[in-house]
Amino acid sequence: MKAISFAAPIPTYLATQVAGRLSERWLVGPHACTRYADVATPDLPGQDWVRIRTVLGGICGSDLAIVALEASPSTSPFSSFPFVIGHENVGVIDACGTGVRGFGVGDRVTVNPLLCCEPRGITPSCAACAGGHHSRCDHFTDGAIAPGMFIGTTRALGGSWGEHFVAHQSQLVSVADGVSDTAAVMTEPFACCVHAVRGAMPEAGQHVLVIGAGTMGLLMVAALKALVPGCRVTTLARHPFQARHAEHLGATRTVMARGDYLGELAESAGTRLLKPILGRPIGIGGFDAVFVCISSTRGVEDAMRFARAGATIVLLGNATTLKGLDWTPLWIKELTFRGTLAYGSHGHGGASVNAFNEAAALIADGRAPLGGLVTHEFPLARYTDALQMARAKGSGESVKVAFRF
Repeated sequence: MKAISFAAPIPTYLATQVAGRLSERWLVGPHACTRYADVATPDLPGQDWVRIRTVLGGICGSDLAIVALEASPSTSPFSSFPFVIGHENVGVIDACGTGVRGFGVGDRVTVNPLLCCEPRGITPSCAACAGGHHSRCDHFTDGAIAPGMFIGTTRALGGSWGEHFVAHQSQLVSVADGVSDTAAVMTEPFACCVHAVRGAMPEAGQHVLVIGAGTMGLLMVAALKALVPGCRVTTLARHPFQARHAEHLGATRTVMARGDYLGELAESAGTRLLKPILGRPIGIGGFDAVFVCISSTRGVEDAMRFARAGATIVLLGNATTLKGLDWTPLWIKELTFRGTLAYGSHGHGGASVNAFNEAAALIADGRAPLGGLVTHEFPLARYTDALQMARAKGSGESVKVAFRF
């Protein structure tokens, strides 16, 4: 089958790193870490697994970091090489093991790509998985399959940047008939945002800041408005088209992160800015919660400076190193930093629902109208154009770019 896969033997890694500095087009190719080529169609690892024919495979920011060799080295032990890239997905089951129950050939599904205890055949489950906190699993490197947190980072299972991939029956979520493929492929990234909000729920009437209005920032707006309709959401965006999407999804206000935007952000939050002897202002008062949806020192700085004392700051997949960050506001304001990964279960309304399933339900019942966020589709053979569009958000006005099979 055709697929885009990644492997990183040290000589290839170093050569790709050097070539990529000269031109991004050298990041993918027959001599690079990332390659478009024929690979073996994955076999079912067991009788409780299915094979899926990919319909849409989304391009995530973490995937772009893999291709560009910008992912944090700390994530490397949770991968096994070579792997087919891609974890955002929607597809159709085309093969079932004899032990699969509740699903059959021809079913349209999206897959929770997290490879925790159950798909790994770990029994008994670790304490985190038993408690519903699957993103905190102790066994991402253990069990019946190769190391990896997700489908799309693990050898032999395939990924959604390939024509087929395999999944354990516990990972399958049916796609409702009325849900488009473009909405369904957003389930995985939207689930990350549902999980983040459930872990730090604001209250109705509180004022929340979302830093970044790329895919994850916009999905964070959608998650906040779906789960806490009464909260006020300000979005910090780079591009006017992102502001339009944010407002469509329910943002109360958008501040453009261009030039000297600190005054406008302070006015939005009711923050009083104090000028230090050197450096950027620090704020008194501000947002009740901040969700940082970009990987940058400036984003975390803005979060600390515009959060009120005692607020919570949530970092969503900030898989990078932060240089030159002044942590002083953290202790001056007694802020709480919270990391969030993927999806788990949170008790609410008397029940415990996995964020992935909840995200699918919010999309299906229309509370999260996300299909319009897939702005560009490309066949896999046009991977160069697809990756360029995914990186060039401003010029292409791209939100989610996906491969159509």
